[in-house]
Amino acid sequence: MGVKILRSPRLYVNDLSPQDAPFLLELLNTPGFMQFIGDRGVRTLKEAEDFSIKLRDNPAIHYRVVFLQSINIPIGIISIVQRDYLPQPDIGFAFLPSQSGMGYAYEAASLVLDDYFANHKAPIFATTLEHNVRSISLLLRLGLSFERSIERDQQQLQLYKKDPWNH
Repeated sequence: MGVKILRSPRLYVNDLSPQDAPFLLELLNTPGFMQFIGDRGVRTLKEAEDFSIKLRDNPAIHYRVVFLQSINIPIGIISIVQRDYLPQPDIGFAFLPSQSGMGYAYEAASLVLDDYFANHKAPIFATTLEHNVRSISLLLRLGLSFERSIERDQQQLQLYKKDPWNH
């Protein structure tokens, strides 16, 4: 994917690094992350550092941290992950509860999608739980379209897709 910093008027998006461990620890343990994405079992700063290194070292996973430019603090993540059950990568996002409802997820995901489509002439997918209405709303706003329901790990997921020619 690359290590280029993506910028908008309010945000910048940079690759995840072990220095982001305190933020990652907080984010992974928020109620929304636990409910809609899952428990990653990360409970200590050391576990968060190890988790960030594991993510960084996996070529199928690309986590980007979203920062508020004005005060240089991390507020969320945008991920692009090549899942074994999808033909192209999956975009995902998670933000601290205190930063929701301000348009940051749309702004950051738009930056990452623009960068993805500038470098890949292939579709991108997204999966979400059917009751995650905020995620579904964001996916639709980003221009992804519902494809179908799929079952993964005993869960019904909604699969969304965006083609580069509809970007």
